[in-house]
Amino acid sequence: MKMKNETAIVTGSTSGIGKKIAELFLREGARVAICSRNEEKVNQTLAEFKEEFGDSVIGVPCDVSDPAALKVLVDKTVEAFGSVRILVANAGFNLIYGPFEYFALEKVNSVAKAVIGTNLIGLIDSVAAVLPQMKKQGYGRIITLAGGGADRPLEHMTIYSASKGGVLAFSKCLAKEFKQSGDDLKLNIFLPGMIDTNLATNIQIPEDWKDRETYDREYEIIRNNVMTDLEESCLKVIPFATPLCKKNGTLIKGFKLTKLIKGFRQVAKEMKKME
Repeated sequence: MKMKNETAIVTGSTSGIGKKIAELFLREGARVAICSRNEEKVNQTLAEFKEEFGDSVIGVPCDVSDPAALKVLVDKTVEAFGSVRILVANAGFNLIYGPFEYFALEKVNSVAKAVIGTNLIGLIDSVAAVLPQMKKQGYGRIITLAGGGADRPLEHMTIYSASKGGVLAFSKCLAKEFKQSGDDLKLNIFLPGMIDTNLATNIQIPEDWKDRETYDREYEIIRNNVMTDLEESCLKVIPFATPLCKKNGTLIKGFKLTKLIKGFRQVAKEMKKME
């Protein structure tokens, strides 16, 4: 087991990427604290994991946009496992999809506060919450989640992309600080690729831009040609969460660029047939 005796917090870990990373860590022998802001989902996921992994997992309801809740999460993890050696700052969501011009000021304002508040500020606060414990240990491995639009323009996801671009900038700056530190602290950035999660399916589409049926048909084309396998992508994180990791500020790509390019060419052909 590659992660025996390791202890981890994975935020946003009751579904999608976070849940899969938590599961993979547990399979590799780590003890993991899972969390999300939905207490019912935490309890459901905890019960599911406990059937296989027993006392190696705990669950704590936590909204990462609430600093007090993050402190409780860290304290309960240390109380249960004795340390926090790994943080995967995964919690994040999106609310809208479509051209920016279709959203009124009030909508933009409320969505930006919610999305950036969780995806960027919540991530920054998550790192700040675990850092004192990691400094005390002289050791830590942090994985931040960037993704869609962080490193290149992404149409129709302007606010989400802004939050992830902020994650990328924050992560690279902090990784540079870690390189100058005397502690064994490493921070690397995970770009999972396009994965079929509720991030893309539970969002609002402007009705005067595109009807839901058309969006769903287009999404199906993308799913069939471009999407990366969830487990295949998340497995790329494990080497960066172990003591053997010497890299700092590296982009962990959970996808193959050649497959992505080929897939989008096919998407363009199939979209054209829909016109």
